[in-house]
Amino acid sequence: MKMQDYVRYSATKLKENFDNRNELVGPITRIFKNGNYQSFTLIASGSSYNSLLMVKDALQELSRLPVYLYTPEHVKECNCALWSNTFVIIVSQSGSSTNIISCQKYLLKRKISFVSLTGNIHSPMADYSTNIFDYGVGNEYVDYVTMGVQTLVEYFLLFANNISTLSESRKSAFGEQMLKAIEDQPGLLKTTEEFLKQNHFALAMNNPTFFCGNGPNLGVAKEGALKFQETLKRPAMYYELEEFLHGPDIQLTPNYTVFLIDDMVQKKHVRFHEVFTALKVVTPNVFLITSSSQIEQDRRVVKTSAVNNWILSLYYSLPVIQLVAAKMADELNTWPPHSYFDRFDKKIAIKTANYDQELIEIKQKWQLENHNKTN
Repeated sequence: MKMQDYVRYSATKLKENFDNRNELVGPITRIFKNGNYQSFTLIASGSSYNSLLMVKDALQELSRLPVYLYTPEHVKECNCALWSNTFVIIVSQSGSSTNIISCQKYLLKRKISFVSLTGNIHSPMADYSTNIFDYGVGNEYVDYVTMGVQTLVEYFLLFANNISTLSESRKSAFGEQMLKAIEDQPGLLKTTEEFLKQNHFALAMNNPTFFCGNGPNLGVAKEGALKFQETLKRPAMYYELEEFLHGPDIQLTPNYTVFLIDDMVQKKHVRFHEVFTALKVVTPNVFLITSSSQIEQDRRVVKTSAVNNWILSLYYSLPVIQLVAAKMADELNTWPPHSYFDRFDKKIAIKTANYDQELIEIKQKWQLENHNKTN
């Protein structure tokens, strides 16, 4: 399995998790409902942090409670999670990130209760958790997270819908909208494949790259920048659209690339289109992801299905960015880091000592499951 394979498999895993949603998010829902919580404190790092940035506003909107999102370092430095009435959730897909485990120890020392979410409940993270749950990523053993982002987003949206103030009929309607977003993914990836063919040489340029998005798509922009840094080894930055226009855009030349991730919901279409058109005068390498039917036909536009709920807009942009990064990294063979980085990596550990063995075991489990399915 390669990274691009996981991007394509994500819809299958999302549907599986959706069908098992009661079992998946039931335990954390019960813990939350049994407490008198007045806010959420979410703690994560890397792609897990980006995933939570994508759903932070949705959780706040559906629960009607304030949501705070921090890195482990921020929590330890500023005592951010010390309030007795905040529901603390700490996330690590691998369960082996040293900064996450350090934060767990910090919380335990201060007798702060928390829930741990991971893709591996037998990881070192479990040693410091009273309540630890698998959020449903399955067996993703490629180091650059893709399916883990999509499944973590889904987990939080299912949880948020469970505890929301919505009526049962509106909860059901939201679930149907989520299911449609999942079912739309294969078509979206097919559209993205055509986009890649049409823009092959432009995407192969080793340009500094901006990602711009608002709301949930700011999280997608941050994850897009991270994926381009990890896979394509390119300088990449992320901004809300108007923040990009208030300074960072001044550095643009024809040798820059910009990805614009539209607000998606129909009534909001205008500003991103204006910026897309204007940017063409400074760089040919500007791309737009949009659900608008008003935008003129252009090979640089990824046209998605209509989006009626801003909370779900990220599911129409995230897979596009993931597939672009994965396929271009394969084509350009940019996976290996610089040899000097290898020296650095040996000196600075960010995972526990047994992490490589855990990846091997996850890979073996994946191969065994797929062998059983085909026999």
